Amino acid sequence: MFTKHTYVSGTTKTLAEHFLNLAIENATQFKLQSNELIVDIGGNDGTQLLQYRKGGHRNLMNVESAENIAEISRSMGIPTYNVFFNEEFIDKTDTDGKARLINAAGVFFHLEELHSVCKAIKRMLAPNGVFVVQFMYLVDIIKHKAFDAIYHEHLCYYTLESLENLLKPYDLRIFDAYESPIHGGSMIAKVCHKEATYKNTMNYVTVAEIEATFNPNYTRLLQFAGEVEQLKLEIMGLLQKIKGDGNLIYGYGSPAKGTTMLTYCGIGTNFLDYLVEINDLKVGLRSPGTNIPIIHEETVGKPHGHKRPDYYFVLAWNFWKEIHSKFHIKKLMADGTKFILPLPKVQVYP
Repeated sequence: MFTKHTYVSGTTKTLAEHFLNLAIENATQFKLQSNELIVDIGGNDGTQLLQYRKGGHRNLMNVESAENIAEISRSMGIPTYNVFFNEEFIDKTDTDGKARLINAAGVFFHLEELHSVCKAIKRMLAPNGVFVVQFMYLVDIIKHKAFDAIYHEHLCYYTLESLENLLKPYDLRIFDAYESPIHGGSMIAKVCHKEATYKNTMNYVTVAEIEATFNPNYTRLLQFAGEVEQLKLEIMGLLQKIKGDGNLIYGYGSPAKGTTMLTYCGIGTNFLDYLVEINDLKVGLRSPGTNIPIIHEETVGKPHGHKRPDYYFVLAWNFWKEIHSKFHIKKLMADGTKFILPLPKVQVYP
């Protein structure tokens, strides 16, 4: 599944900007030197490491399992290993204790070999090194009713407490953590060796206290399930009315999370004629299960192209701020096209 895929980090401006801000933050917080090794686990097309390179950092390493995506990273000038990150990789590259910073953005909840990866991080991390892990945060998933974050690639749904329990046997500890709006609600945690001198930040203390109060236990998860069921009824009621009035509806974006949204709600070609994309790797394919054709956004409303829809159902809702800011989207709305956001609450724009 992860040796060839279609997800490309650089597709969205929002994510690149997030990575840039985080790179600046880390470089400042940890006084990173230009020659110190920075590693990105599952670094995709190299977008995160490119932000460090902008800051003058030259000792970069991307470890990306997908052959097609690793090739894109190399074309960007990022040194890239096309392998899975684990202990075997450390043995082959002789990188014990050499990484000043290790990044894992949106990959830690995909990992099947969790313990091998944790051992490899422990070994690779320099004595004063920092592991920065970015992950979809269970508390935010519940708060935002973001049930579409649950799909086959995601094997774990972390809280701060559960991540700490995973890292503790390897003498790794979290000393800084804060919530980020990226991907509809994420956590950024910073990890060091148990004996390192980094002190717990107030951000970490505050997040831990809030999480303990929220208490995402089994009872809370059952409540979440009920809330999602109600959300489904609301989404379907709206789509049925819009379609019943004779309107043409397309899906906007075809993210993996969109498959969960479509299949759980029972939305197929009975509601959406097409999904529109800007990622060329997805154009010409069909959505899994629902079999909705994926077309390029630029073909919509053009001569000999696809008819402009009356409504777009926004599957990439977590990037709505970026989508909404685009000139052609503003023009579409001015011309009468409406956009349906299913999360974090059902809304129609404009």
